[in-house]
Amino acid sequence: MPREIAYNWVDRAQGLSAEEAVFVARLQANDDAAYDELVRTYSASIFHVAYRMLGDTADASDTVQEIFLKVFRNIGGFKGEAALKTWVFKIAFSEILNRLRWWKRRYRFATMSLDEQSNGNGTGPGYGIASSSPTPEELLQSKEQEAAIQQALGRLSKDHRSIIVLRDIEGFSYSEIADVLGVSIGTVKSRLARARADLKKSLMRYLSVQHLR
Repeated sequence: MPREIAYNWVDRAQGLSAEEAVFVARLQANDDAAYDELVRTYSASIFHVAYRMLGDTADASDTVQEIFLKVFRNIGGFKGEAALKTWVFKIAFSEILNRLRWWKRRYRFATMSLDEQSNGNGTGPGYGIASSSPTPEELLQSKEQEAAIQQALGRLSKDHRSIIVLRDIEGFSYSEIADVLGVSIGTVKSRLARARADLKKSLMRYLSVQHLR
């Protein structure tokens, strides 16, 4: 890619840093190394979001592949008005919500069973659950906690689930969430407060059951 093309693009990309603008220029020039870097940078986070939204590892993996296909197909139209991360996650959430609607039309989406939430070795993606050398009892408890969290997320509306996943799991800022979801920062804050309250109620029921054991 000629250097002058990259720097001309940098001048037009007002929403990006110079470094990110050059990176986008490489993507738009079909630089394979840039594509690989993009996948390495975002794949784990997008999978985690997809899993938390969909509740199924296989669905999440399929959706991540579709998301990156759309990113690669549409990168030529990216103008740099916002951060690349925001643009990528806008595409990600559009695809994830489309998948949710697809399953809802077929009456498939429901709270997953404990085994269905497993990623093959006992737990799905973690949510602050870790142990350096867990005992069998601790492993079972972590698995149950993971299931309770995912079930509680599954009971939220897709709007509230989106807010919780982006803010409390992925650590997005309010402004980033507003850009990704296409809502105001005030809407983000109000939805987050309601979502946290609903999630707390669901998890309190789980904790009450644990206390009675």
